[in-house]
Amino acid sequence: MKRSILFLIAAVMAFSVFGMLHITAPLKAAAESANLALNKPVEEELGDGVESWSNNGMWGVENINDGENLSTYVFQSTPVEGWYIVSGDFEADMDSSAIIDLQSVYDVCRIHVEPEFHFLGLKFPNAYDVSVSSDGSNWTQVFSESGRTGCMTHARIIEFNPIPTRYVKVTVHRGNDVVPDDGENNGQFAGIGEVEVYDTLLTGNVAVGKTAKDVFDPAEQAEGITTKFATNTSGAWNEDAATDGEQTHVYGQAYTMHGWIVVAQKEDAVVKLALDLHNVYTINKINLVPMAWTDVGTDLGWFFPNTYDVLVSEDGENWTTVYHGENESAADTAAATKEISIDPVNVRYVVVDVLKGTDHRGGGDFWTGLGEVEVYGELKKPDPVVIEGLRDFDKEKGDALSYDTIFVNDEKIAEGNDEETGVPAAKQLIDGSEGDVKTIAMRGWFGNKNSKIESYGYQIDEGEPVYGDFVVDEGDNEAVINAGGESRFVVKVDVSGMTDGRTHTIRVVAKLENGEIVKLNRNDKDRDVFVNYKAQYVAPPVTEPTNPSTGSVSVALFAVAACAIALVVLKKKVF
Repeated sequence: MKRSILFLIAAVMAFSVFGMLHITAPLKAAAESANLALNKPVEEELGDGVESWSNNGMWGVENINDGENLSTYVFQSTPVEGWYIVSGDFEADMDSSAIIDLQSVYDVCRIHVEPEFHFLGLKFPNAYDVSVSSDGSNWTQVFSESGRTGCMTHARIIEFNPIPTRYVKVTVHRGNDVVPDDGENNGQFAGIGEVEVYDTLLTGNVAVGKTAKDVFDPAEQAEGITTKFATNTSGAWNEDAATDGEQTHVYGQAYTMHGWIVVAQKEDAVVKLALDLHNVYTINKINLVPMAWTDVGTDLGWFFPNTYDVLVSEDGENWTTVYHGENESAADTAAATKEISIDPVNVRYVVVDVLKGTDHRGGGDFWTGLGEVEVYGELKKPDPVVIEGLRDFDKEKGDALSYDTIFVNDEKIAEGNDEETGVPAAKQLIDGSEGDVKTIAMRGWFGNKNSKIESYGYQIDEGEPVYGDFVVDEGDNEAVINAGGESRFVVKVDVSGMTDGRTHTIRVVAKLENGEIVKLNRNDKDRDVFVNYKAQYVAPPVTEPTNPSTGSVSVALFAVAACAIALVVLKKKVF
């Protein structure tokens, strides 16, 4: 029997037995933040032989960021919505992209890629990557995944330290529904329901939306020693359900079974659940949440792992066991959430290694069920840029400093230390977003009693200092000398080339002959020598993508799709 017919029969049987499958949207554990991609311009770049389907407005690249991804799927009755691409070539990669223009530069740090809910997200891409760019030409890849199969009923959530971003690109390399079993409809299909973009990170459970995979011994699987309790067609019973942020899952009116369920025919079978958080987090707690078997509530966690280890790793090679559980379950015995508190540690990978499942009422089967694996912490911050000799202003080291005037385009805009009209007010933000600011200059004096000044310079954000001839009074000002200074400076910065639309901190530094580089950040009396500057945004030229025209392959594949629903009873192939 053809693979597609088998799938249809299995799907129909599942829904007949359990009723309609209701999929709720994943728990939103993120800090409040607007979706920066919502309704922004989006275009597609299609690979050779790849076509984009559009079916009554349900499919098409314009749906990938419209905020209307459907999160409820009722078998063969509720329409689906998103970006759906097809290829008539089973062997070739699709290599097709959807590119969203955020229309301004943001410090992006989180991206959600939602499934397109046709057949429970089975057509979510097998291999794809996500990249960001500030100019549309130079791209930074922030995520890549390959070999993903089965249901996908919640977003894949990608987090990273902030990157200046205007463009977000999702590139599909391989589809996940391939039909190689006859000569007429060979091909591959890929669907993405929604892409969301944020400038805030997750709070709370950072495992939500991350990758979870079960690990079995291939030989044991081949012999049927280790099997999943249910097929992936349910969407509720697979490894990804352990990181979707849901702790209940409704099957009709009788069941709330939801999570990762494995059955082994011997107690020492290889059974592991491996989480990839996609990036390194500093974590301090892991929760193992039991799975409810019905809505009665008395059977919560009946088949919680009996004996197990919880291991963590930053690199996937060196592992640390943070918890060992021994005989923690019994058949028909409820379990509570296991809270594992640990000293803060940098972690990307978490593994639950089940050494023994729960004996299923003496029947010789050993069951393991987990409703959710939760991980708490925060994204590891990047190591700071190390600049040899750079230090903060320090009176104890002989530093003396004053800051009294700001110039824009060589015109004085602030003088003195009045909080409303002087330097303290002006330095908080100099707005150059209209493109009218070309130069900014800061005037003050500095001295160090232990070392002479070699030169003055400026530092933009945390970058390398830039030095210049900024001295305007070489020690012949009696007031400066009496106050402990060595020379006056006017540090002038050309900002005409800053066109990324972001706000930058520009700070004055002094390089001493002893090798020290002093940040002139004297905070008392508001002498901290800096300005915040909002740059103009100038969009770089971006080549317009060209899309192949829709051809006969699309028409033929769409015809097959239309016939599938109407002629299931005649065993026609569903795409």
